[in-house]
Amino acid sequence: LQDRLKVYCKNTAIEFKPILIDKISQLNPSEYHVILDRVSQDIPFYQGFLKNACLQNVAVLNNPFWTLSLDKFFGGGLAQKLGINTPKTYLIPSKDRPKNTAEVSFRNMAYPLDWDSMFKEIGFPAYIKPYNGGGSRNVFKVDSKEDLWAKQAQASLETMLLQEEIVYEDYYRCYIIGNKYINIMPYEPKNAPHLKYATKPKTESSKCDKLFEKIKKDALKLNLYLGYDFNTIEFAIKNGKPYVIDFLNPVPDSDIHTLGTENFEWIVNNTAKYLIERAEAYQENQNNCTWSPWLKEMFVKISKSK
Repeated sequence: LQDRLKVYCKNTAIEFKPILIDKISQLNPSEYHVILDRVSQDIPFYQGFLKNACLQNVAVLNNPFWTLSLDKFFGGGLAQKLGINTPKTYLIPSKDRPKNTAEVSFRNMAYPLDWDSMFKEIGFPAYIKPYNGGGSRNVFKVDSKEDLWAKQAQASLETMLLQEEIVYEDYYRCYIIGNKYINIMPYEPKNAPHLKYATKPKTESSKCDKLFEKIKKDALKLNLYLGYDFNTIEFAIKNGKPYVIDFLNPVPDSDIHTLGTENFEWIVNNTAKYLIERAEAYQENQNNCTWSPWLKEMFVKISKSK
């Protein structure tokens, strides 16, 4: 990436280097204008560093305040609100009580939940998956309510989603950078990791242009409202219609061994271009992070109501 930055950058005032942290104090002036984050989702120490950097007007990509607050249940509801097709989904509690809670903590939850109506709408087979977090950890296909209970027990403390299965005839993953660069990649989630991108469109070539136009429109709209600078969004195609399946990936796969050379080159080149653009757009004494328009609209409505 550093080599590509040098190739694309014509501004001699811009420097590029990996971050090295030896101490962090509150409101310590930052030497950086733009930071690309690919690790803080797993390390709270870095989350504190990046939020502190935001206070110093650093453009942190992605915005740590917002991306760490999002969950798949909210994101799916946001997609529906934007008119994007999504699988039918219910939020279900963890099998075991969260730590530091007691039975009385759940006095507002009906017992049992209205499982029958959920099962009637969702149908079987279905999927359960963590409502938060990425990857395939604790994602299970369930064939009956008894199967669901058993798989839910394996997830233990995870709050889960119960989600309709979309039996797809085609599948795509969109890599989005800066909500302006988008690469629509044929993808097969059932394949082994090194073969997921080793596939081709299954949609008739005469229908691909229209389908890709719809995917691009939906992906960019949803990503804009999610407020992500870097993200991947997955679409399952059923009866010619795209359904958004996975859409919260602030640290998208960037491994050449899984992506393949062509997709990898696209990512590195456009990442370099976007980082340079954000560095050149940096403004002193101004919040330079990317924020969701949904948040802005919400705050405007609140301020007007006062």
